[in-house]
Amino acid sequence: MIDVLDLKVRQMHAALDGLSSADLSAISVHIGESENCYYTHVDFNEGTDDAGLANAASLLIAKIASIKDHLKVWCKQQGVPFEGDKLINSNRSVALVHDLWNVDKHAELRDPPRSGHIPKLIDHRRVLKLSSGAGAGSGSFFSMDPRTGKVTTGTTGGGSVALALVAQVVDENGQSLGEFTQLCTEAIDAWKTALSNAGVPLQ
Repeated sequence: MIDVLDLKVRQMHAALDGLSSADLSAISVHIGESENCYYTHVDFNEGTDDAGLANAASLLIAKIASIKDHLKVWCKQQGVPFEGDKLINSNRSVALVHDLWNVDKHAELRDPPRSGHIPKLIDHRRVLKLSSGAGAGSGSFFSMDPRTGKVTTGTTGGGSVALALVAQVVDENGQSLGEFTQLCTEAIDAWKTALSNAGVPLQ
């Protein structure tokens, strides 16, 4: 069972990592001219499709939310208290991911939502993300030659440049509940803490 839980944690991280890619070959720079003005244009969402982006998001949601049942089995086998439901009820990010999973599975929630909202994902798109990293002297850059359309990127230290999927989580009234990737990252961290507190040895 330890191996299964460790695999589940690695699958959560793999699904999260799958939302971004350091391969920038999909970027197409468009150069044009209009009324004596030259312009360049790049759409980082170009070449994507709604179904593919939604599938990537759904995979991450499922990998995070399904950890609950695996932890429940572990706790039963080890004779230790199962705190998964308490975590869902007390952690907003965990609850939102759990509700997103149930909505995806059942089309509607059969029980009251654990987050207090009926969340859904909207505005799936791909963007360019630059991170400076946390270390001293680390950084990243993106530049584009307006004459040739050549793209140049670079990083130092722990910096990164990547194309990443982003989406918004909204409630039943269309009000924003947060950015999808951030909520999932917080939920993963919370579940890893819950696993550790239950005595699950993770690599």
